[in-house]
Amino acid sequence: MHFRMEQRLLFPNPMKPMQKLSSNPEPLLTTAAVAKWLGVATRTLCLWAECKEIPAIKIGRQWRFRERELRDWIDSPQAAKVGLGTNNKVSGAAV
Repeated sequence: MHFRMEQRLLFPNPMKPMQKLSSNPEPLLTTAAVAKWLGVATRTLCLWAECKEIPAIKIGRQWRFRERELRDWIDSPQAAKVGLGTNNKVSGAAV
């Protein structure tokens, strides 16, 4: 049997698993970018992510963030727990 045909039989749609993983096409922000946006140290941001105080995704050893999730978080009571929130200048900031 030809290799390509064999490959199609074993893996009918190789992109299908990736589509499930990348259901949110929004680009991920770096720790440095988010720390600058929020006006905190990168180490502080990493600690918040580790303690699940801020919405974050860990990829390998690095944290990444989605802008929409961060904007929603800033307007939530969880942001007030770490000293950020709607009364803070951050809520209207642009990344």
